[in-house]
Amino acid sequence: MPVSHRRFRPYRAWPQLVRGRVALIVAAVQLTTLAACGETTVNEPLSAGTLATVSGNGQVGVAGQTLPAPIQVRVLGSDDQPLPGATVTFAITTGGGTVSPASATSDANGLASTTWTLGKTAGNNVLTVTAGTATMTVAASGTAARASTVSGTSGDNQTTVVNTAVTLPPTVRVNDANGNPVEGVAVTFAVASGGGRVTDGLRRTNAQGVATVGSWVLGPTAGTQTLTARVEESGVANNPVLFTGTAIAGAASQLVALTATSQAATVGTAVATLPSVRVTDAAGNPVAGTQVTFAIVSGNGQVTPTAVASNAQGIATVTSWTLGPVAGVQQLSATIAGAPAVLFSATATAGAAAQLSIAAGNNQRAQTTRAVTIAPSVIVRDALGNRVAGAVVTFTVASGGGSVVGGRQVTDATGTAEVGGWFLGDVPGTNTLTASTPNVAAVTFTAIGDPGRAVSMVANSATAQSAAAGADVADPPSVVVRDLAGNPVAGVAVTFAVTAGGGAVVGSPVTTNASGVATVTSWTLGSTVGANTVVASATGLPSVTFNATATAGAAASVVATAGTNQVALQGTAVTTRPTVRVTDALGNVVSGATVTFAVTAGGGTLTGVTQVTDAAGIATVGSWTLGNLSPNTMTATVTGAGITGNPVTFTAQGVTTIALTSVPTGPITLGTDFTITAQLRDAAGAAAPLAGVTLTIAIDTGGGTLNGTLTATTDAAGSATFTVNVTGAVGARTIIVTGTGLTSATTAAITFN
Repeated sequence: MPVSHRRFRPYRAWPQLVRGRVALIVAAVQLTTLAACGETTVNEPLSAGTLATVSGNGQVGVAGQTLPAPIQVRVLGSDDQPLPGATVTFAITTGGGTVSPASATSDANGLASTTWTLGKTAGNNVLTVTAGTATMTVAASGTAARASTVSGTSGDNQTTVVNTAVTLPPTVRVNDANGNPVEGVAVTFAVASGGGRVTDGLRRTNAQGVATVGSWVLGPTAGTQTLTARVEESGVANNPVLFTGTAIAGAASQLVALTATSQAATVGTAVATLPSVRVTDAAGNPVAGTQVTFAIVSGNGQVTPTAVASNAQGIATVTSWTLGPVAGVQQLSATIAGAPAVLFSATATAGAAAQLSIAAGNNQRAQTTRAVTIAPSVIVRDALGNRVAGAVVTFTVASGGGSVVGGRQVTDATGTAEVGGWFLGDVPGTNTLTASTPNVAAVTFTAIGDPGRAVSMVANSATAQSAAAGADVADPPSVVVRDLAGNPVAGVAVTFAVTAGGGAVVGSPVTTNASGVATVTSWTLGSTVGANTVVASATGLPSVTFNATATAGAAASVVATAGTNQVALQGTAVTTRPTVRVTDALGNVVSGATVTFAVTAGGGTLTGVTQVTDAAGIATVGSWTLGNLSPNTMTATVTGAGITGNPVTFTAQGVTTIALTSVPTGPITLGTDFTITAQLRDAAGAAAPLAGVTLTIAIDTGGGTLNGTLTATTDAAGSATFTVNVTGAVGARTIIVTGTGLTSATTAAITFN
């Protein structure tokens, strides 16, 4: 029987009949049919014609992980119908992942599938599917996983000027665990040290996993500064990344003095403290290598060197500054380009005395025994002609028998020294006076003494004394009048007049006796404590002033000035401490008087019981704490006899209890307001006018709720009123009013309906 090799497509229902024994029956029937037709047919299986993706193409998954959906393809035979039983292979061609299984047989519907695990590198992954001669590709995209590491990529270890931005803004890269860049991760850039600032400090990574701060401006202080870049996710290695920048000083713009800008030295010598400055930038950082110019501004001195370069600390210091030859203020400037100059001042003082010359007072005339009109004076100069201050000059009578007053003088700031006075001798003729200073040639003054009349009146008694106000001084004012030769002059009328203090003299005017003396009978000081003055005057003669200080007399009176009739809670101190003033018989305050304070009733206590009156005659007890008895009294006793008002008694009312002065009798309707008035009282039951004491009202017995104003503060009369109402059950109740440290008060039973 011939055999046909024609292609034969199996029965359409083949895929459904293949299962079980039915397939064998169908096959047998087909073979039998063919045999009956006189030929034998051998069926050849169809080959795979094409492949088609059913699902899984174009997926996006995390690199290194399995795609969410398996890759499923359909194998079609050459007749474009699903082809079962075909071997399908899956092979990675791009991306480096894995498939499982790598080979599969198409099922009855021509379907074959595999699970695809993407490669670890983000990007495109390609899978080639092959069935027979048919091939196709399936694509997938691998994305980065969650952030795993962060690292700096640029911008570290830069150097720039303070207060300016670094050239390269710090940049970080964020990768997943496989090293893929992670996009969209929040990164915070923040200054860690140095005081700088950033712009656009919160950034998100781009597609390359990179985040760059807007800018990093270094702080104002030169030195190392740091910036952190922190990924705002947990579990990220090397987080945060630390960037370091070095801030260097900017351009020199400030110049400040480091040493004293004011000193003193002798003319022609070097100053002790060398002028020194610091060069800084605008932020105060030292700038090295800046040329500082030092120049003499005034005084004709000399500075060495005139130009100094600042060192690493920005400091420039001269090696010497020698002052010029003229005494006075001399100045040196320190300058740099673009900054205000610094001025150093030195006061050049004169050198040692080397010259002495007459300034005034030479060749005068005066009556014998009288002082010349112009006091002789000299000028002391150093070798360079500068006036010397502080030089000692001695004026000495050389001839004529006169005298000097203030013969030892010290030159003032102008180098001048003036004798206190030069009194000529009692013999008419030439008088000479020398002025000398150590190691310098002396100079001589000449004056002619002319004869004359009595010319002087001087004190013959004490010119300064003291006595009690209203009393006589111990030494009555007295003067002596002399002529030019110093002989006493009799018969001169001298008037003694009170010019201050309000006292009185007895025996004025008075005529000088044979000894040239005039003395008043007495000088009674004024009644007020303080200065008293009497002036003695005579025609043509200098007046003489007598001073006396009127002091307070013995304590004669004491009065209370504060702290009487007070009210306070028992056991507390009165607000105003008792105070007394002590005066003498004329009403002058007496200081230094001893005052003793003592409790005399009430059982209170005192502190500071012994006091001494101050300059105002005042004495104040330390404190007075009231007792629990009434009344409370204390005394202030001044030490001494015959003192009016002694002792002074202070009385205070001690508040001890609360009394109810207004209480409703009832019955009262529940919930209806009523008033109760409480009054503070002392131990004797007297009303105590103490304001500001807080009282509290409450139900004492009978229960229920008391509503309304439950606390009240006493008024100036020591009274407080409560407006309240009671809620609760019908019945009798008592109401109580209490206060801290006080005995409470309770009402009688009040009926509430």
